[in-house]
Amino acid sequence: MNSDDCIFCKIVRGEIPSSVIFEDDICMAFLDVFPVSKGHSLLIPKKHYVNLFDVDSDVAAHMARRLLELTRGVKNATGEEGVLTVVANGAGAGQEVPHLHFHAIPRSKGSNFGFRFPPNYRESMADRFELDEISKKIKDAI
Repeated sequence: MNSDDCIFCKIVRGEIPSSVIFEDDICMAFLDVFPVSKGHSLLIPKKHYVNLFDVDSDVAAHMARRLLELTRGVKNATGEEGVLTVVANGAGAGQEVPHLHFHAIPRSKGSNFGFRFPPNYRESMADRFELDEISKKIKDAI
């Protein structure tokens, strides 16, 4: 998908209306039109990047600072117990819109939606040799 067809790029260009929370020359935050909960917000870069795999590191650093502001603002404005901040990178992670975006989703304990580990995932610890092996692979890939 190129930026001409991208829904978030159309929002950046003002072709699609949005409820903007803030924007600067690098990124913008606005409310999700399909909110999981009241106050569900998105933070996107204004330039089209598919996900964290191709974003410029300076843009990512700027967005991390703005994500802190957005997350705090969402929590304070909604009064919820917490805010789930999440980004999906690639279809395998559940990314549906191929433009980098961070979700800030307010929620309280017991909410229908949330990041949940599989049942009984802590029943057996991973093998130390396997952990060290994948750790080395990741280290070498960086």
